[in-house]
Amino acid sequence: MCCEHREQVPRGLCGRRCLCFRFRAVSARLQLREGGEMLPAARGRAGAKFLELAFAVRTMTGEPTVSLPELRSLLASGGARLFDVRSREEAAAGTIPGALNIPVSELESALQMEPAAFKALYSAEKPKLEENLIFFCQMGKRGLQATQLARSLGYKGARNYEGAYREWLQKEG
Repeated sequence: MCCEHREQVPRGLCGRRCLCFRFRAVSARLQLREGGEMLPAARGRAGAKFLELAFAVRTMTGEPTVSLPELRSLLASGGARLFDVRSREEAAAGTIPGALNIPVSELESALQMEPAAFKALYSAEKPKLEENLIFFCQMGKRGLQATQLARSLGYKGARNYEGAYREWLQKEG
C-alpha cells in the first residue's frame, strides 16, 4: 500500500509524486517513515549525510524544488534560467533580478513556440529541454504548476523555487 496516498499499489508506483518517504521530527529525533515503519536516522555527520541523500532522492523523483541558498548559487554561477510566472502587473511591481516574466496562463504556448517566435515575443532565447529552469510566483502554487507543466513538456531541469517571491522579498528585498 502506498503510505502517502493510501492506495493499494506497490510502494512508489502510485504515480502521483509519491516517494513513500516522509520526514518527521519526533521528540527532537529525525526519523524516516517508509511504508509505515519508523526508522531512526543516524545522528551527527552520518545523519546529516543521510538526510542530504534522502532529500536529493526526494527531489529527483518527484518534488523538484530549489531552496533560497541553492537559488542564490545557481544565479551567481549562471547555472539556471529564472522565470516569474506571476501576472504582468505583479511582476511589474517587483521581481527577482534576471527573471523573465511569462504568466502561467501563457507558459504552455510559450514553451511550445518556435525559437524565433519566442524570441520575438519575450526578447529572450527559448529555453532548451536540458537547461535548468527555475519557476516562481508569489506564494508557490503557480510556480509548482509551471514546473509540472514544463516537466510534462520535456523540460527535465524544471524546478520550483519553493520560497517564492515572498521569501526573496523578505530575505533579499
